[in-house]
Amino acid sequence: MDPELEPKLRRMGERGDIIKTMHREMAATGVSRAAGDYTIFDPERHGQRLVGRVVGEGFADELTERRYVVIDGVDGRTHYAEVGALGANEEPPVRNTILELRSRVAEPRAIDRTIAEIAAGHGGIYSDRLHREFDPQASGEFVGAHVRRLEAIEGMVSRLADGSWSAGREYLDRALRFEKLQQKRNPVRVAVLSWQRLEDLPQALGATWLDRKLVGKEPDELASTGFGAEVETALRARRQWLIEQGLAREEGGQVRFARNMLETLVARELVRTTADISARTGLEHVDVKAGDKIDGVYRRMLTLNSGRFALIERSHEFVLVPWRPVLERARGQLVTGLVGGEGISWSIGIKRGLGL
Repeated sequence: MDPELEPKLRRMGERGDIIKTMHREMAATGVSRAAGDYTIFDPERHGQRLVGRVVGEGFADELTERRYVVIDGVDGRTHYAEVGALGANEEPPVRNTILELRSRVAEPRAIDRTIAEIAAGHGGIYSDRLHREFDPQASGEFVGAHVRRLEAIEGMVSRLADGSWSAGREYLDRALRFEKLQQKRNPVRVAVLSWQRLEDLPQALGATWLDRKLVGKEPDELASTGFGAEVETALRARRQWLIEQGLAREEGGQVRFARNMLETLVARELVRTTADISARTGLEHVDVKAGDKIDGVYRRMLTLNSGRFALIERSHEFVLVPWRPVLERARGQLVTGLVGGEGISWSIGIKRGLGL
């Protein structure tokens, strides 16, 4: 008897259950796939990346709340991927949204190396003041990102009474241990490319996933069958729509897109959205630019074709700004933000600033 017989049989049984899950989810969509088109996403393969439409999701293990998704990939295959447990501000995958999955690599980030370098020159201590002395050109948003990183791994590092951090001389080892724990909990990084269904995108107002693909910022090999073929059809329809809108033109058999096309599409969608909100609420929309201060009550998050935006309301007016998960803890509360070149630094209630 093979001494590895039992674990091998267990793995075969698990694989069989996974194939049945994928077959069931695809059958629910009315689409059939050949048995050879079912595959399991392996997060341990370095650089593994998958793009596709969510056709199913659920719990791979209800006891540990580990979740799975079934993805109809642009490569023409159906993929099963365990994505781990959700964080406090994370949402479960939604059917028909378009996701990107990437293997999570357990290694210190560039941000960790900067923290380690600053701490090494100051007895293991890091602070925003020391960071500005180290790099006088660093923006408040950039420095704030380093502070948030330390807040994320608090427990492996400690915050001192004056607000500085005792990172220690072995900070990179601590950061690596943290990333390994994160990798075990969430082996896959999940990014939503489109909250809207593919069939709604070709005529959609705003900067869609299709537009980002057309300008070459998200290159993917599209299969001639399955979801890949559907994406190719949608891209052709979107190109024609952009030409009709005056945002693209055909030259010598090629389609050339207008300069700042994505920014123009975002602006058009925001104009329509803010007009709708003004008509419904009677509030006046106010534009914000770098250097402006935002203050008001965070009401809700809006999911548009161009992305997610936060509605900040004042007594007689409102602003729409890019949404960040940290705002959800302040829904219905007063927030204050300073618009910078790289984002918005928020203060929530009487708490100290949370850079975004």
